[in-house]
Amino acid sequence: MTKIAPVSYVRAHLPAMVAAIGKKKRDRVVITRNGTASAVLVSPEELETLEILADKKLMLSLLKAETDEHAQRLVEHEEIFK
Repeated sequence: MTKIAPVSYVRAHLPAMVAAIGKKKRDRVVITRNGTASAVLVSPEELETLEILADKKLMLSLLKAETDEHAQRLVEHEEIFK
């Protein structure tokens, strides 16, 4: 769930907001300054997900691996490290 809060509110309530973000892994807080979004507070897990999705090379590799798995083009672990 995305929440929107002005920077003054975030400054006054940061410890509680960080604790809440830590409990709900998919929550975000859009921090505004003068009514305009200027930052986003997210959990480490959400940041990691966003970084993975932004890595085009990694995503293509994951899609290829998924395609190979569906086509049963699999190699045993021992075969890779011979």
